Amino acid sequence: MELNKKELRKIMYDFNSICNRLIKSDFNDYENNLKKFISFLMGNELIYEYIKDCGSPSYDVKTEVETVQNLYDSIFELGNSNDEEVTNIFHLLKYCTENDINFSHGITFGYSNSNKYQDKLDSFNARVVMVLITHIEIHLTKIGIDMGIDETIKYNITANGGQVNVAADSSTINATQNNGIDTKLLAKLLVEVQELAKNLTSEEQEEVHDFVETIQLLQEPEKPKKSLIRTALLGLKGIKGTVEFGAAVTALVQFLQTALK
Repeated sequence: MELNKKELRKIMYDFNSICNRLIKSDFNDYENNLKKFISFLMGNELIYEYIKDCGSPSYDVKTEVETVQNLYDSIFELGNSNDEEVTNIFHLLKYCTENDINFSHGITFGYSNSNKYQDKLDSFNARVVMVLITHIEIHLTKIGIDMGIDETIKYNITANGGQVNVAADSSTINATQNNGIDTKLLAKLLVEVQELAKNLTSEEQEEVHDFVETIQLLQEPEKPKKSLIRTALLGLKGIKGTVEFGAAVTALVQFLQTALK
């Protein structure tokens, strides 16, 4: 498809808006908002072509949904690669909307120990839906970089009233580069993680501080061992924080994937 910078910005803005609405959904409104989300993805050629390019689901979607519905505390298998995560999650959500699956009674039960429907739904969004959203955001960001968009574009995904900057598009001309990494954007992502860690326990905050200090070594002239950074990222992912904290960590992990290859 033909695409100019203004059209790409509009797509990013619309995608940001529909994601915000879904992530902030009350559990009573979730199925309706999810249908609108899936409809948006399928109606946007740029996004839908990316999803289709990721291939077919790695399992029978109907069977996977029925398994999660019928086995208490069961959760979805997302996949072993980025492409599998995109296609599996998209088709799982699409199947649920097409078959009027109720998320509050079965689907989300395995995602939280809370007895509140909203808590279970929020955790499902953080562990499943946000994975798909982040992959699509990264795809759009890379297109923007290739097109030379030089303004910073933030994707603000809000959950429970809090705002999370989960990805950004900035010009490599104005950004500080070190070892192939946009250190300016890295610093912003690390600050976001630290800010959102303030709602954690003091012990968890200390762990986050240590992990962030390790990752900050990427800003130094001498590149640290990749295994050290991977360990720090795994540590951050293992901390059970808020939805917003999980989204910020996911954004950081996705941002550093290329550098760690």
